[in-house]
Amino acid sequence: MTKDVIITIKGIQTDMFESEEIEVVTTGKYVEKNNKIYITYIDSNIDKDKDTKTTIKLEENQISILRFGGVNSHMVFEKEKTHITHYQTPYGVFEINTFTKEINVDKQENSMDINVNYNLSINHMSMGTNTFTIKVTNANSDKIILVDNQKIDVDIENEELS
Repeated sequence: MTKDVIITIKGIQTDMFESEEIEVVTTGKYVEKNNKIYITYIDSNIDKDKDTKTTIKLEENQISILRFGGVNSHMVFEKEKTHITHYQTPYGVFEINTFTKEINVDKQENSMDINVNYNLSINHMSMGTNTFTIKVTNANSDKIILVDNQKIDVDIENEELS
C-alpha cells in the first residue's frame, strides 16, 4: 500500500573548521514491499534546471539513497562499512566514499525517524563527518499541515499551530 507522506530532511556537514546545516521539507510516497521500505520524492533543490527523483530504500541492515535526474548517484549506508559510489552532477562525476558510524531507525504507526552519522570523502579527500535525519510523517494525519513546503504541527485539542 502506498501512503502520501511529508518528509523532513536535515543534513549537517562538519569539518574541522565549521558546520553547515540544510533542511528540506517536501511531500512524497511511502511503500512497504518485500520487507523493504521505499520513500520517494522529487528534489528540485539540487539542480534548478532538472528535477531529481530521490528514493530512500530501507533494508534490514542498510539504507540506500538513489538519485536520478539533475544528479545521479546510489549511496549506501551500512554500519561500520565503507561504500564507494560515483556522484554524477552537471559539473562532473565525483567519487564518494562513505563510512557509516551509526544508523538508527525508529518506526511508529504514522511516522518514522531515520538518523545516520557517517564520514565522507570526495575524490579521496576527507570532507569531515556528516549526519542526516529524515522524518517521515503520514500526510493524512489530522495533526499535520503543509504550508509553503513548511510542516506545521496542529494541536487539535487546543487549536494551536506550532
